Amino acid sequence: DKFTIVKPPLCTESAMKQIEDNNTLTFIVDINANKNQIKKAVSDLYQIETVKINTLIRPDGKKKAYVRLPASREALEIANTIGII
Repeated sequence: DKFTIVKPPLCTESAMKQIEDNNTLTFIVDINANKNQIKKAVSDLYQIETVKINTLIRPDGKKKAYVRLPASREALEIANTIGII
């Protein structure tokens, strides 16, 4: 289920820098989700294409996903629509 895979988007200072510099959105995701599931859930929830997904597990045990967007889509605009900014 897409709602259990993708949890809230991150709104930290470093996440904002990723949005501006790398055209990348940052989400907290389910610990057991793989990159294909994250890609499908993000496209279903927010109707956006993804170029690449990088994941890491934070020291507090939560999984973080960096969702890279194509150059044709501006991450800042999508962040505004989602409500991150």
